[in-house]
Amino acid sequence: MRLQDTLENLSESTRQAILKEQSRRFDWTDNQELLARLSDPVFIHHVWERSSELERQVIRLFVQTATRGFFSRKDWEKNTAGEHRPLQAALTKLRRLGLVVTVRKMWSEIGYLMPQEIRDQFTTYLLPDSDSAHITLSKTLPYYITAGRGIQLDLIGLLLAIRDQEIPLTQKGSVHRRYQQKLTASLSLGSEHVNGLDIPILHEEGQTGRALLVVLDLAWKLGLVRESDRRLVLDQSRVKQWLNAEPTSRWKEMYQIVHDLYVPTGKWWDTLTYIMGKVPVDQWCSLDEQLRMLEKAGFVITEDAVDRITKEWLHLLLGFGWIQLGVDEEKHVYWRWNAISRAAEEEGWYVDPAGVITIPPLVPIKAIWEASRYCSLQFDGTLIRGDLQEKKLQSYLASGGSEAQVLSFLQDYCVHPLPDSIGELITLWAQSARQIQLEPCYRVRTAHAGFLTEWLELADFKPYLTQMISSTEFLVSREEYEELVALLRQYGYEPHVLATHTHPAEKHGSPQVEEARLGMVRVERPWDGYAVENTFPEQEGQAQISALPKVWTGHLQSYHPQSLRDLLKRAAELQLEVEYQLADQMKKRGKPAELRVEMGYWMVTFTGDSGKNKLRLEEIDRVRIVVPEYLYEGS
Repeated sequence: MRLQDTLENLSESTRQAILKEQSRRFDWTDNQELLARLSDPVFIHHVWERSSELERQVIRLFVQTATRGFFSRKDWEKNTAGEHRPLQAALTKLRRLGLVVTVRKMWSEIGYLMPQEIRDQFTTYLLPDSDSAHITLSKTLPYYITAGRGIQLDLIGLLLAIRDQEIPLTQKGSVHRRYQQKLTASLSLGSEHVNGLDIPILHEEGQTGRALLVVLDLAWKLGLVRESDRRLVLDQSRVKQWLNAEPTSRWKEMYQIVHDLYVPTGKWWDTLTYIMGKVPVDQWCSLDEQLRMLEKAGFVITEDAVDRITKEWLHLLLGFGWIQLGVDEEKHVYWRWNAISRAAEEEGWYVDPAGVITIPPLVPIKAIWEASRYCSLQFDGTLIRGDLQEKKLQSYLASGGSEAQVLSFLQDYCVHPLPDSIGELITLWAQSARQIQLEPCYRVRTAHAGFLTEWLELADFKPYLTQMISSTEFLVSREEYEELVALLRQYGYEPHVLATHTHPAEKHGSPQVEEARLGMVRVERPWDGYAVENTFPEQEGQAQISALPKVWTGHLQSYHPQSLRDLLKRAAELQLEVEYQLADQMKKRGKPAELRVEMGYWMVTFTGDSGKNKLRLEEIDRVRIVVPEYLYEGS
């Protein structure tokens, strides 16, 4: 779970209590909001340096053992058996600092979660130097699977197919099989890239449908497509926003979705992807060395780890065009981030005299999208080929575009002067387009001819009455429509405006965020069913210990038999150690584990490092409860 998602569920008073506790513990006096402070590497480093060993032990558990940073209460107790009470106290201190949040199910089952950004920063302090995995290759190494051209270009091809044709969905919400081939044709992501993904819904798809489902689901989670009337439609405003985004921010958004969905759950997977995320672009890395880094950090790495990583994660990144892979003669795997996947889109295209446009991979995708309005696009390898089409151009001109706009646009992104033949070709096609013109307009219908007769006498109305089609009807353009409605209301009329129809594939209304984010591929997250609890925890055990009689915790002394039983019973309830002195003056320590009557005598069993020790109460001369130091470490 992301840090912002957790903090959004905390009230302002809870956030302020956490900030106050952070300032008290670490003497930290800045004016940052809680989100900014917990995201600040300087603050997290300060926390790590000032944390007690028990707190660090808890942090290691959340980084190295917890699934995606989440422990159910049952798993937490299992992993802290033997040291539960001191580790629970340390956990409470981390919760009071906002580093761990409490989550709860409706039926009161609770869990603990450390947000991803905080785990990532703590991971830094557990790993050895990452440079040991960086290598320099003297030659390009081969790999048996071809890389994809780039997921952003695959998405463009998919979105164009959805825009230009109606794509019906089945009752289950999947694409009809007969349309899958059409949509798959523009993708460079193939089954070889996704066959290793251990996602149940992908196994239900055929070989040809898996890659399409992965790309379509990504488009859905990005909010670019959605379902409407059992059809796939585009969200035009979201598509426009995505096309105009900076390549780096667009890549980060897509990567986060892909990471959260497809990274397998396991003790070392998140740490591996964290290590990968810190590698500079274009830097080759040895996968074997990165696994050795995990082993040095305390993770247990299985023999099949390399095979699993390549099939379940790296092949997908390869298909998205995000990484390059290589394997040497000894079958060692190497990888590096592909700089092109998030590089600035600053390339231009090439236009030949016949109207064929060659589009390199770093042409801005917003330009590719615009060019598709009067070009047919063919996706082949890393290049895209565009062909100026007469019908597409005429459709563009008929919808309000001009020849000058087309020529200016083509030249803006062309690396050379446009051939003269392109201008001649567009002019020729434009002449044919103007022979028959369809213009969108509004028809105004009145109840009787008297309205138009009266309005023709009024100067305010005359500009709108140039296209009369009968004694009771006339046409106005889109631009004149709102002006006329305002004028009619100014003169005391209330026009009845009929609803206009919009093609479902061109609807501009944004879907609900939750619907857009669900998508078609869903995986169960460890914390599903839990909600962040809006609470600021009390110090673990301190309230109960503070309530103990001071004489019990002060120094060794003798007690009345009933008082002694009360002291030992309370120590057992709080799992506290006691120091006791026998009649022979020998002092010992242990936790009272059992207190009962045997053969008419009160007996107590102590547990400690030396094992169990069973005594009659009358053998104990003096006793005191030992207040554990861990409750106050770092406080």
